[in-house]
Amino acid sequence: MVDVPELHPEAFVDPAGPAPELLIGAHALGAATVDSDADGRPDTAVVPEPDALVLGTDLDGDARVDVVTRVHDDGRVTTEDLAWDEGPVPPAPTIDPATGRWVRGG
Repeated sequence: MVDVPELHPEAFVDPAGPAPELLIGAHALGAATVDSDADGRPDTAVVPEPDALVLGTDLDGDARVDVVTRVHDDGRVTTEDLAWDEGPVPPAPTIDPATGRWVRGG
């Protein structure tokens, strides 16, 4: 993923800063390097797979992935709720096509 500050100034964090390793169950997905909700805390790991780009988002700050979004090679996008246990799952972050910014549930 390319960091384009003029399009996504609030979505990316300094990769040199502390990036927690996000877990799916007992398996590490990768370091959280994207601040998808612009709160100043990296909460999303972006990991390429052979047939999809995987975004694992930690919604509650416990270093466990709560929502997995896969952007497949054919353009399909799937979202899976995992360990969220604090009421209804917030919508996964998306990119607003008009502004190019990350939005929650747009």
